[in-house]
Amino acid sequence: MMSDLSPLPVAPDSPPTELDRALILVDEAGCLRRLNAGAERFTGRPAAELTGLLLDEVLRLADQPTPSSAQWWATLPPDTSIEVVGSSNETPLLARVQQLDDGGESWCLLELRPAGRTEGPSGDGTELSGSNWLDSYELAFHADGSGRFLAVSHSFARKFGRLAPVWRGETSASLLHPDDAEAWAAALESLHHPPHRRTLEHRWRTPQGWRWIAWDLSAQHGADGEVGALKATGSDVTKRRLAEEQFLRLSCAVEQSPVTILIADPQGRVQYVNRKFTESNGHSMEDILDRNLDPLRTGHADDDAYQRFWQTLRDNGEWSGELCLPLRQGKSVWESVRVSSIRNGAGEITNLLCLREDITERKKLEEQLRQSQKMESLGTLAGGIAHDFNNMLAIIHGYAELGLSRVGDQDEKMRKYLREVHSAAQRACGLVRQILIFSRKTEVHFTLVGLPQLVRELTALLGETFPRTIALDLDLDDTLPDLRGDQNQLQQVIMNLCVNARDAMPSGGALSIALRRVAGETLQRFNGDPTLFYACLEVSDTGIGMSPEVQARIFEPFFTTKQNAGGTGLGLAVVYGIILNHFGFIEVKSKPGHGSTFSVYLPLTSAKAGMPAVTTTFGEFPAGTESVLVVEDEQSLRGLLSLILKQKGYQVQAVADGLAAAELLVSSPTPIDVILLDFNMPGIDGIEVYKTVLKTRPTAKVIVISGNLSVEAKAEFTKLGQTEFLDKPFRLEDIGQRIRRVLVPTTP
Repeated sequence: MMSDLSPLPVAPDSPPTELDRALILVDEAGCLRRLNAGAERFTGRPAAELTGLLLDEVLRLADQPTPSSAQWWATLPPDTSIEVVGSSNETPLLARVQQLDDGGESWCLLELRPAGRTEGPSGDGTELSGSNWLDSYELAFHADGSGRFLAVSHSFARKFGRLAPVWRGETSASLLHPDDAEAWAAALESLHHPPHRRTLEHRWRTPQGWRWIAWDLSAQHGADGEVGALKATGSDVTKRRLAEEQFLRLSCAVEQSPVTILIADPQGRVQYVNRKFTESNGHSMEDILDRNLDPLRTGHADDDAYQRFWQTLRDNGEWSGELCLPLRQGKSVWESVRVSSIRNGAGEITNLLCLREDITERKKLEEQLRQSQKMESLGTLAGGIAHDFNNMLAIIHGYAELGLSRVGDQDEKMRKYLREVHSAAQRACGLVRQILIFSRKTEVHFTLVGLPQLVRELTALLGETFPRTIALDLDLDDTLPDLRGDQNQLQQVIMNLCVNARDAMPSGGALSIALRRVAGETLQRFNGDPTLFYACLEVSDTGIGMSPEVQARIFEPFFTTKQNAGGTGLGLAVVYGIILNHFGFIEVKSKPGHGSTFSVYLPLTSAKAGMPAVTTTFGEFPAGTESVLVVEDEQSLRGLLSLILKQKGYQVQAVADGLAAAELLVSSPTPIDVILLDFNMPGIDGIEVYKTVLKTRPTAKVIVISGNLSVEAKAEFTKLGQTEFLDKPFRLEDIGQRIRRVLVPTTP
């Protein structure tokens, strides 16, 4: 939509003749929307009074005594002139109409100039009578009824590069642009019919190239009433045409800009908004004027913030920031807003330009990134807690085993107490594994996993943490064979699905978990292998359910329906990725108000692994006489390892950190056969100590012990040649057996 308030500009390099033309822009309804200073002069009325009036109230046809409502300007053929008069001063004018189309909206551009005169560079009227016109500054010619030149002015001859006498008998065919030749011929033909006058603009060839020439053609009649001659005056309007094209191009660019554009006066009164503003904010220019709205105020938190905005604008000439704007539909959008001052040639502020860009999606992505970073930070924190917790568990675990090995069978009560301590430590180890699952710090290992037992262990944990208003129901097929998978990732799948089901039942309900075997041939919709059987894990709830639109996006990263509850939108995306990595499938069925069912299909094997049982007995710790270096920052754990190794006959040295270990390796002459190396230590970590071992004690065997060894750290160790790793918490017998294995490798 074109602006209907700002005046039509005149190109500053236009010749003076252009200032004697009036330009009026009329919309589809016939209202004057924009006009230049010439319009005020020709109509005798100020621009402020003319804007918004109907054209019929300002101009009327010269042959009609009263205004017409027939919209004569909309039906006038292109490049046709018609005589009109101003309704207030009866000034005779010649009007030429140009039809414009701006994105489906129709406009008319009227060009007015005084009738019966031509404008020269001096602005005076030069009548085509006698021989005066030959010396006119205007381009002029006389032609016969067929359009052959009878005489041309000296200006015409200079413009087109040939002497005036040479043109006699010539036609305009060699001068006209090929695309304009047909229109020119039609214009000459129309002069034989009333009103025997035409005004048009075409491209003509000159020595300087193609130029736009505006012609005023009129017919001269003989005694018999037939057209005997034609007379024409013209002027080069190339600059104006280029300026108009540039103006229209700029207007279209502003109107169709993907950025909201608002123009206001220095006091903030809105004078123009583009189409994007109306689409984004729901307010048209008419709304703003009728309801006295202040779009510049919208989005500022309070009046103080709005006053600071104006103060910054006055001090710096511009202001930029991000604002949250309420919409009519009750929603809101974030916009990046920039307001700048527009100054005239004298440096005075004439307008304010406001650019607004919708950044709602960017803000959402930023929030999702912050949430992801928060989850990553929580994961890092959880991993660190797991490391320290594993150290403590290793101490409890080790001393419990040591106590069980020392207590005789006659003290059954003490053995019971120690077994309970040992069992509690084992359960605590399971909790640490859960922490590492949530922190996603575990390495992927595909082993045989028994789903029924895994589901039972996790639901036992869920039963302790879920609200009592949620009933858990299990229907598991214990005859299912095991499948190859990563136990930690499968735990994460079950936990995520169950947590989602819990969140879907804020007022309580039933959570059902079923496990059964299905044939691959029934899963052709997923391209399942018909030669395999699959484990079908179904997690169902009686919660609020999901719409089809939500179901279509639930596995997209960062898509969440729990924005207000801090949801990241990553849980189900991770589940989807894990299922694909296990060569399985997942589907969801849900209806609003009728709960949801997630079905996971994983390929089965024929083997039966079962879950490792919790061991509460103390096994054999092999003895030895070799030299062992214990590098462990946890004092109690370092003391436990030193104690048990010395009891078994080993020569033990112990240090509390990596720096001490590196110094001992370099300076001590004592031989070292085995190094028990912790990874997370103050000073320098286990990798740097291991590099020192490779340089100073290349024959020493190393066992890396850690409660939270990342995949990256393990890959770095492996790259250096390390192959022996032991997780905390460990059983004491594992330490002893692992030492013997690295010292005396088993022969295949």
